[in-house]
Amino acid sequence: MDNKSHLSALNIWGLSLGCAVGWGAFMVPANLFIPTAGPLGTVISMGLSTVLLLIIAYNFSQLVNRYNDDGGIVAYTRNILGYDHAFLAGWILIIAYLSIMWANATATILLSRFLFGDVLAWGYMYTVAGFDINFGEILFTWMVFFVFGLFSCYGDILRKIINTCLAVLFFATVVMLFVALYIYTPTDVFYPPFQNVTSPAMQIFSMVMLAPWMFFGFEAVTHTRSRFNFSTRNLFPIMVASIVAGGIIYVLLAAMAVMAIPAEFSSWTSYIAQKNSLDGIKGLPVFNSVYNVFGQEGLVILFLSILAAISTSLLGLYRITGTIIQYYGAHKILPEWFSKEAKDGTPQNGIIFVMLISMLIPFLGRVSVVWLCDVITVAGAIAYGYASLCSYITARRENDQRGKWLGGIGVAVSAMFFFFPLIPGLLLGGSLETESYLMLSGWSLFGFVYYWYVFKNDEQHRFGNSTSMFIMILFLNFFSSSLWIRQRLEGWISIIPSEWESISYSELAADSLAQDSMMQMLMILFILLLMADIFITIKRREKKLFQTFQHQHEINQAKNTFLGNLSHDIRIPMEAAQTSVHLALENCTICAGCPEENCQRRIPDRLTDCLGKLDTHSQLLVGLIDNMLKKGSIMHNTHMDKIPIDSVTVDLRELLQQMKDLFSLQMQEKNLFFEVYPVDLQHPMVFCDRIQLKRLLINLLSNAYEYCSANGGVMVTLVEVSSMPEGERALYGDYEFHIHDTGINIPPIIVKSLTEDYHPDYSDMSGLYISRSIVQSMGGTIEVDSASEQPGKDIVVKFTLPIVAKEMCL
Repeated sequence: MDNKSHLSALNIWGLSLGCAVGWGAFMVPANLFIPTAGPLGTVISMGLSTVLLLIIAYNFSQLVNRYNDDGGIVAYTRNILGYDHAFLAGWILIIAYLSIMWANATATILLSRFLFGDVLAWGYMYTVAGFDINFGEILFTWMVFFVFGLFSCYGDILRKIINTCLAVLFFATVVMLFVALYIYTPTDVFYPPFQNVTSPAMQIFSMVMLAPWMFFGFEAVTHTRSRFNFSTRNLFPIMVASIVAGGIIYVLLAAMAVMAIPAEFSSWTSYIAQKNSLDGIKGLPVFNSVYNVFGQEGLVILFLSILAAISTSLLGLYRITGTIIQYYGAHKILPEWFSKEAKDGTPQNGIIFVMLISMLIPFLGRVSVVWLCDVITVAGAIAYGYASLCSYITARRENDQRGKWLGGIGVAVSAMFFFFPLIPGLLLGGSLETESYLMLSGWSLFGFVYYWYVFKNDEQHRFGNSTSMFIMILFLNFFSSSLWIRQRLEGWISIIPSEWESISYSELAADSLAQDSMMQMLMILFILLLMADIFITIKRREKKLFQTFQHQHEINQAKNTFLGNLSHDIRIPMEAAQTSVHLALENCTICAGCPEENCQRRIPDRLTDCLGKLDTHSQLLVGLIDNMLKKGSIMHNTHMDKIPIDSVTVDLRELLQQMKDLFSLQMQEKNLFFEVYPVDLQHPMVFCDRIQLKRLLINLLSNAYEYCSANGGVMVTLVEVSSMPEGERALYGDYEFHIHDTGINIPPIIVKSLTEDYHPDYSDMSGLYISRSIVQSMGGTIEVDSASEQPGKDIVVKFTLPIVAKEMCL
């Protein structure tokens, strides 16, 4: 039974908006957008950014339509690119979502300082980058993390209602404040439309390249796919509405920042240029505009909007980050403890872990969190690049031209999002802080160390298959650390000449460069050592695998020789036995034609029936023996895809009747209800491998018989789902074999392993694995439904088979 509470389209919109837009929307427009691009440049850049993000959203929606998985980007990369890239994608997502969440949580300290002054500023401890760390504020931040963490764990239905209401409140209050300000504000406040120092084109381009930083998080809803109460085809319009709403919020708040500037300034250019030197509310342009026009009442509405933005961000990202961590646990990238979830599907252990590590963040200070937030631009570009690449590969497989074009555009745009913000001085106001480069380098190093640990403990050999991922990690670390050194060196160069008198500038710069270069060299050397160990381990695994393959090949050769000889030896007495059965049937036929009534020597009809079934069974056995002699196949060989298929004309109705005759006596002895039903067979004559299809049904029915308790039942249904016509004649038909029994359920681990290679630990279900291999060799699929609370299972085998023309059946 599914205890998960499902999410409506409005719930998903609120979650997407809340994860994408938070506290930064009230501060960044005045600190970055307006100073860099001006009012009109901000509007244009937001419009272009929205268009580019809609392309990314389309790629996400295409993947959601095809993969029923809450893993989001991690799941898509795992299925398409492999576990190595999935690890990198997940690692990037975790740091990005955590940094957004931490930035919103620590913003409550700034808000408390503005509202209550120094009430919480007691217990001074130290200063980080000019930001005082006070124990009172640490306790307050802990309370924020604790309250929202517990509510994310146990709120469930109430949480989604509150999150949606807060998202609507956030959007509505921003729109309401803007409209009210616009009524009282002349339009000339937006003049000049651009910043006067640089070209408008460069201003717009610089802002567009920061789109991942502005909108990252809208895609978080892909981690809630199993909770949708609507078709996944509707996800794209929902994400469009979320991205557009986020763009509107950014534009309106940017406009509000210059709509009511202080009287002592003649234009927004002079005000924005000097705002950092202003005290109080004048130093916060959005706050200043609202207060100048509406006073305290306007600030109350603005604070409600800010609290709604922070709350939706914390509620959404707590849940989404916990889901990614749970996904890591389910795939044994993290300990299994993280994979556990509550009855309602909440990843409680993952959320609790996020809450505990978040308790360390207040000790780093607000500025450190801002440095970490700068990494979102790079992280978002990598995540969007992975999603677009996966969408492109999927579209190419399906020959979807529009999907290929949009996927390719998404990859190209993501590459631009990655490189341009990383290069110092290229964008106006968009370069990362010096410390952000170091954090990015350190996070990549930490991630690769943990990847190495996962690789070394990976018993299933899922990792270590992608050299490109290793190169990406090495490049990311080398590139970011090099830029960090460059920025550090520029910092030394910028020292004013008056400070050079007491210390040798050349010695100071040389010492700094030497230390920084040594740190970079050690990080790169450490990564190279780990990569060397990984490649050595891979070579050892390949050597061991080759030796195992060789040994298995020798065993298979011996089995083939033995079974080939045995098959030849068995065939001789089998033919003699079959001849005897034929003679007995001839006598039965002669006896049945005898006119004498009440003859005491008359052969019973039941014996005749049994001899007929014995003849059918012996023919089947001889057919299997001939097949073994011809192909050298092995009954327990699970690599059936390498065995050639002999397609002949097969009557599916006759085949089902043979299976009924073969198993009916066994079923009766166990008191099992047994019946076969051909349903809607418009084209019963097909081309396929008769022997392999018989083997498939024999293995599945044998499994059903073995695991069914007395007084149960087994039922086989064959349905022709559809046919593909060409002109007036059907060429192919889609057929489904449904094998239902009332036996014990199949453990989920075995159901899951059907997508993997045969494993000897599950040899008690070997018939199922042999069936899987036969189905694969015939180009079909096999599905097992054994998740219900009641005993029993349904096995569905699907084939697309060539149909025999009616004139060929005559």
